[in-house]
Amino acid sequence: MRSMIENSIKLFMIFFLTTVLLAGSALAQDTDDRTKLFAEAQEPFLKGEYEKAIKIFDEILEIYPTDSKIFEMKGLALSNLRLESTLAMQPQQNVSPRDPSNFNKLSMLEFYKALEINPNSVLALNGMGLGFGNFGEYSEAEQYFKKALKIDPDNEITQNYLYSLEKLREKYSLNIFENPTNKPDFLQKIEERTIPYWVKNNAGWWAEDKISDDDFIAGIEYLIKNKIISISSQNNKENSFDVIPSWVKNNAEWWSAGQISDDDFLSGIKYLIENSVIKVNVPTNSELVQKELERKAWNFEQYLKDIQNDIKNQNRYVENINPSEYVIVKYWKDYHKWNLEQYLNKPEIFPDRNVWIDPETDRYVIEYKVYINDQPHGMPIDHVSTLENSFNFWEKYEFNTTDGKKAGVNFDITGTKGDANVWVTWVVRNLGEDVLGHATIGKGVVEVVIGSYGCDGSFQLFGVDTVEQIMTHELGHSISLGHSTNPESMMYPSISNTDYAYCLLN
Repeated sequence: MRSMIENSIKLFMIFFLTTVLLAGSALAQDTDDRTKLFAEAQEPFLKGEYEKAIKIFDEILEIYPTDSKIFEMKGLALSNLRLESTLAMQPQQNVSPRDPSNFNKLSMLEFYKALEINPNSVLALNGMGLGFGNFGEYSEAEQYFKKALKIDPDNEITQNYLYSLEKLREKYSLNIFENPTNKPDFLQKIEERTIPYWVKNNAGWWAEDKISDDDFIAGIEYLIKNKIISISSQNNKENSFDVIPSWVKNNAEWWSAGQISDDDFLSGIKYLIENSVIKVNVPTNSELVQKELERKAWNFEQYLKDIQNDIKNQNRYVENINPSEYVIVKYWKDYHKWNLEQYLNKPEIFPDRNVWIDPETDRYVIEYKVYINDQPHGMPIDHVSTLENSFNFWEKYEFNTTDGKKAGVNFDITGTKGDANVWVTWVVRNLGEDVLGHATIGKGVVEVVIGSYGCDGSFQLFGVDTVEQIMTHELGHSISLGHSTNPESMMYPSISNTDYAYCLLN
């Protein structure tokens, strides 16, 4: 099955690039410079040449030191440098030894900086969760994934990682045996970003005219500085009101009295600041902001070093929460078990399908016996069960024949290769440019790709829906169906969207 995955990648990167650009300065020159640099980083990143991409991300950060999107991309590149399952990490290459633990730590520092700038970044929250999972700090990882899910409840990547954590918790009885590193109290308080009592108290006094506007604003500025309120850098102070509208005091009074929630009040204040109704003084000097960012990141790094020490001292066993890493390694070790390419062009060795007429319906019944190869080890999704959905998809159809009768298909699973008209196997090799599957028309081998390098340059498993769509399409070829020109048809020759189960850039 041919998928325009190259085009899909380019479209995604253009969209992501647009997001990066819109998040920053509106100046045309800034936009042009950032576009060129980001486009320059795109090619090596997607090839898995992360060191080259990181150098360019660093160039961008020299110009835009508080660009959260670039911190995210750099964090992802560093995270993937841990792996031996990227396009750039081929067995024949002479590569220097890598320290996965150090790369994991460095990636988490970049995600941490991104969250300091934008606490609501789902990508950075997922990145932190993945990083803690790679250190065997599963409870801490779970907290970050839950934060991400609170912001984006429908995020399937986050849901998949939480499910992976749940399976690990059951497998190793982590509720009993997990021995996490203690997080420093001061770091815990910083990350909680709770509203101090005095800020809420000030709001009530201000509503009763017991303190000045400046005193109330001081509390708001504290919330902004400590990332409890995250405001846009586009705030236009010149158009701000000199006096805060009186109706804002009503909201402050209700908030201090507990009649409206913290989230509702802070969302309202955020809106008023970003729309210049309330004027605040927040640090705008990028150098000052950068120094504060580095200071906080240094404190966080000490915590990560404590984790690394505990891993060594405890001889901690760590099972990573992205199963893609394990599947690809185990797959290549037993490559010939799943690779059946020697049979692809030999349909003559497969028995013909069985065709008979049902006397009750007077229609043809075309029977296929299907042999299903075992899944590669470590697969978190049972695609064999999903194959039943592909069978059901085609069994419900009624086909026309040349003699005017109708025809239907039936699939029966067999454990004997010699009896099967169709062999289904699971592959991750490069089947050809943009090819996600292969099947011989009528009978033979059906190859279904279960993952690829097309998301971020590292091997990532596809989501269950994508694999099912590939299976159903290729099974259509095995029952003699050709391609369709209708984009809505299952037999259309390309997939409009390929979903990855664990890729942070999905």
